[in-house]
Amino acid sequence: MKISHKMNSKETEYGYNEVPIPRHIRFWLLLCLDIPAVITTIFLLYYLLFKRTHRQALHNHVMIVVLFIALISEFLDVMPYIIYTHTGYVWWPTPFFCNLWSFVAIGLFDMVAMLLAWAAFERHILVFHSGLTNTTRKRFIFHYLPLILTTVYGVIFYFIIFFFPPCKTNYDYEEPWCGHQCFYSVRNLLLYDNIFHCIFPIFAIIILNILLVARYIRQKKRVNQAFEWRKYRKMIIQLLSVCILLLTFDLPIILVHFGQKFGLSGATVDLVQLYLYFFAYFIALLLPYVLLISTLDIWKRYLISTFKWMVHPFQTSNSVGPSQTRSQLIH
Repeated sequence: MKISHKMNSKETEYGYNEVPIPRHIRFWLLLCLDIPAVITTIFLLYYLLFKRTHRQALHNHVMIVVLFIALISEFLDVMPYIIYTHTGYVWWPTPFFCNLWSFVAIGLFDMVAMLLAWAAFERHILVFHSGLTNTTRKRFIFHYLPLILTTVYGVIFYFIIFFFPPCKTNYDYEEPWCGHQCFYSVRNLLLYDNIFHCIFPIFAIIILNILLVARYIRQKKRVNQAFEWRKYRKMIIQLLSVCILLLTFDLPIILVHFGQKFGLSGATVDLVQLYLYFFAYFIALLLPYVLLISTLDIWKRYLISTFKWMVHPFQTSNSVGPSQTRSQLIH
């Protein structure tokens, strides 16, 4: 999230738009985190898309979209920033790339909060009102349609304001993200974006997740169905894990922004914002690991079976007698 702000301090050796951490430290830190994050994200997407049971699980669909956004961010936001910390200027100094970089860094970033806010609401449906998704028509109305509309709306809105803004952006190819986009100067547009795409989703995530946990605890005491509640618990833990990651890095930005509105100002506040914006990269970089840990039981079974196959790849074949059928081999 890059909520609009004005820098009061003068330009330094790092540039007015940069966090004052030495560039070589930022370079190695992000590079060492980005490469394994890309590999893990691709691995997760492969597993969720090509394993039928996980692909058909409704609660995984939002996470698949979020993982795609994380993968795009790792390639088109984190990597250009890594290159910038090494060279000191934008890798592809053109207005198109600057708009694309801002679209990914700001637009897709805020879309994650919007998608998780919907996911928090949808968990209430999946856990407590599962009858709303038990037919094809209901699944389309209460599951697929909101997810599609949220994604399409976010993409269209940010595509327009970055590629066809109602103002002229002055690009600075010696600053990360090519400096500030001009839409920050359009007051009504900025206010709309901050309220509905930044502030509202964050507080919706907090409130809906608190209610979800409270309803889960209350309902579990009333209805004793161990298997069903274990399944719901995994769904809730998956969502909570990702939301906590987002809130850890995103909520402080919101709070500082509110502080500025109520008179908090000065060079220290500006410096804090720069640190918060930089560490917001850790959302995309840590997201695949958080999802991996939240589904650890699945991965344990998968890794154990893979390990057994690697150690004894022909054990099953050698132990099969000639009279056994193909179905016996499979089962």
